[in-house]
Amino acid sequence: MKLMNLKGTFDFLPKEEALRNKIIDTLRVNFEKNGYLPLETPILNYYDLLAYKYEDGAEILNEIYKLKDQGDRNLGLRYDLTVPFCKVIGLNKDLRLPFRRYEIGKVFRNGPVKLGRTREFYQCDIDVVGIDNRLIEVEQILMAINTYKDLGIDVIVKYNNRKLMTGLIKEVEVSDSKIAKVIGVIDKLEKISPEELKANLTEIGLNDNAIDNLLEYFEYDFPKYLEKFKDTKNENIKEGLEELRELNTYLEKLDIIDKCKFTPSLARGLTIYTGVVFEFYDSKKRISSAIGGGGRYNKIITDFMNNGINYPAVGLSFGLEPIYAILKEEETNLSLIDLYLVPLDTDIECLKIATKLRENGVRVILEMNNKKVGKCFEYAEHENISYVSIIGSNEIESGVLRIKNMKTKEESEIKLSEIVDFFKKK
Repeated sequence: MKLMNLKGTFDFLPKEEALRNKIIDTLRVNFEKNGYLPLETPILNYYDLLAYKYEDGAEILNEIYKLKDQGDRNLGLRYDLTVPFCKVIGLNKDLRLPFRRYEIGKVFRNGPVKLGRTREFYQCDIDVVGIDNRLIEVEQILMAINTYKDLGIDVIVKYNNRKLMTGLIKEVEVSDSKIAKVIGVIDKLEKISPEELKANLTEIGLNDNAIDNLLEYFEYDFPKYLEKFKDTKNENIKEGLEELRELNTYLEKLDIIDKCKFTPSLARGLTIYTGVVFEFYDSKKRISSAIGGGGRYNKIITDFMNNGINYPAVGLSFGLEPIYAILKEEETNLSLIDLYLVPLDTDIECLKIATKLRENGVRVILEMNNKKVGKCFEYAEHENISYVSIIGSNEIESGVLRIKNMKTKEESEIKLSEIVDFFKKK
């Protein structure tokens, strides 16, 4: 048997996984600081649940990993965390709204594999259901800016409103059946050439005049929209501009407007969005694609519940893979072990020392293969261990340990009774 991973899946060795855990821990801390509650949903689901919001032939249905159980029931692996979240709302009628949740978990897509697109990956999502105003959108944007800051990444926020987009497309008399396709093309405005853009719109069925008018609309800045459509009867444009005006007011009062860029072509691709949408980009452009994003989706849970009650919702997702790709270039010397103890016929005494330190949060390993001292230092260098201490009978009897800093190569004499305090100060 040839040992290999399935295409689109990866092993992450300790240093890689430690960095990914560090990212997830930072996200979790920030989620909980903002009042989001932990949630876990099953990876295995009934296929009908996963497919309920799509028609036959939808691309995502081809990417669901399908299987059957021993009872011949049709199952599938979850491809996102939104549908399972809808299911939780449906199954728990006693949940008080607004309900805030976060979930960090693996999802699976049986689709084409390319850079940044794998078959098995983590989604790190927050969602709140039961609030329908722009204050929650701006709170999530602010939370994301601060969370990325904690990760060491300065971001630019691009934002827009799907109502505005829909209204602008209706202005050039595009039929309702074609609006979603046109939005999908406009979403690529900053990514493809004008020639490709026009060709795609022509293929949908727009004539040259409609295309020219449409592309002109998407060149406007926000004040131009307010001026151009101040007396509009187009309800989509009217509502979209009002929601954006409210959002801008909050962004200005919170002094984060300079980190935000109104981008009228931004759609976030997915058809679930109904209002404000936003994406986050690395300001240093180490990765050109979005490293997170989200927006308002008021219909998906409402339609799922189908009980005559509205369930307004907004959420965002942090991209673990692009964040990891950025930080792995920065975190080249991540240390996973604080202290490497090398006993010289003092195994039990060293184990007692290690136990005391571990009880106080110090990460310690004990040499157990009787390596020569030189080899122990080579190992510590290779594994990027912070400190090494060689402990013989003299150290035990005197109660004083010699500890070598592997980065500075300096040695310190530390009383055994003060060893815990030494590491607490690091």
